[in-house]
Amino acid sequence: MDALSRLFAVLTVSFTVGGVTSLAETAPVVDTAPTVIVAQNATQRVWRDTGAIAKPKALCPQWWDTAIKAGWTIEQLPTLDGILHRESRCLNLAHNTTLNADGSTDIGLAQINDRSWCLPTRWYPLGYLQTLGKINYCKDLFNPYLNLVAAKALYDYAEKTNGNGFAPWGK
Repeated sequence: MDALSRLFAVLTVSFTVGGVTSLAETAPVVDTAPTVIVAQNATQRVWRDTGAIAKPKALCPQWWDTAIKAGWTIEQLPTLDGILHRESRCLNLAHNTTLNADGSTDIGLAQINDRSWCLPTRWYPLGYLQTLGKINYCKDLFNPYLNLVAAKALYDYAEKTNGNGFAPWGK
């Protein structure tokens, strides 16, 4: 069979099958509004579309509910999501012990630096995060909720001091 005959045969089969399948009955489309959940705590009320968790661009959607409980807003989640993925690949037990030239380590989801934020300093003898009452020990930063609470405290500090809350993560 020459190439032209083969092409004709393929096209004939394609049109035949395509014509038959196009006549098949399709299921009716149900138009439903997205479900809205209300989460409430003592300081704020958050309205969230459950579909936001399933967005294809989310890299760490498994931590979004925890982040909201930790005080992050819906608007901050996309940027936070990118940070969590870049810093820890969404792993709450991530622990960088080798990459910092000063010998410090970075802990947990948001890779919070121990020397800067949870070890004693001249200004914060208990550690900055301990002074704020966010954690008791640096190892508490392996807990995803406490890590996101601490990250929110760092965000608020950076927002207040230089107008860019994501500056500690280079954003």
